[in-house]
Amino acid sequence: MDKNELNICQVSLNRDIVLIEENLVNFKKIYKKDLKLFVVCPETQINEFKKRLNFDEVEIINENELISFNDFKKIFNTHKHLIVYEDEFSKRLSWYYQQVLKITFSLNFISKNKKNLIIWDADTVILDKINFFKNNLSIKYGNFFEFHKAYYLTNEQILKKIPSYFISFLNQFIAISEIECSYFATNNLNSKLPDEELGKKISEMIIKNIFIKHKNYNGSMFSEYELIGHSNYTLKDDMQKPLLYLRFGLDGKLTQMQKRISILLGYKHVTYEHSHPNIKSLGMLSRKQSWSRFLIMILKNFFKFYLRYARHIILYRLDKKNR
Repeated sequence: MDKNELNICQVSLNRDIVLIEENLVNFKKIYKKDLKLFVVCPETQINEFKKRLNFDEVEIINENELISFNDFKKIFNTHKHLIVYEDEFSKRLSWYYQQVLKITFSLNFISKNKKNLIIWDADTVILDKINFFKNNLSIKYGNFFEFHKAYYLTNEQILKKIPSYFISFLNQFIAISEIECSYFATNNLNSKLPDEELGKKISEMIIKNIFIKHKNYNGSMFSEYELIGHSNYTLKDDMQKPLLYLRFGLDGKLTQMQKRISILLGYKHVTYEHSHPNIKSLGMLSRKQSWSRFLIMILKNFFKFYLRYARHIILYRLDKKNR
């Protein structure tokens, strides 16, 4: 791996192009490295992506080259007889599909090019430097503010074993090294990478294991970040480093002053969930973040974060000692 190189994958719709542009500018400013951004998008939006993201660092990829949505849906239809919540699950098929695209592109890219990769959410903009790799492995980050048991039940079904202690890997990104990619493929896929059929195999793995493990509908039942995070953690269980970031409660775009305050307090990135159908999210990219909400949110999370950090250190060490 070239330490002066940074490879990033994003799966996106055209609604997030403006955030991808901002994120690309920030990554180039923060990291003095050769940057390559791979953006996977629908075939119908390729021309728009190529026109608006016409930069040397960006490569646009047709999602159908990984697996088409129709093929993904066929796999769902093959296994839907296992569940009683077909209608509820089918409403979120596109959400599960974009996770398959991320995993498929990442594993094939890493195995083919022998390079590390970062999967990064398209609605998330980096604010300050994050170190992604050390000693040829990813640095494992964690999140104190989310913990969705259904994800871990699915992971247990796929991986057969999950760590006895961990915090959430939902940080809007995950890093994967060449070693970790090989470990995941060897232990979970009957496949030699790179594999042109990998998208179908990943889809089969996710859908089938969700349906086997969850007899009743349980909302979101899989996370690509949690799956890869647990696999990486199983390979080497370094203590997760919690991250401060802005996501929940935002009602607009951060001003320059708000960004500076966030960075000063240790916040690493901001997620704008502008496609969510609630009053705070709708139209948030066209208005400034309110100061009152910003200050309450940033200070409240800051103090919660460090109280939970102390607890995290104690629980990790106790778990390590008792193994």
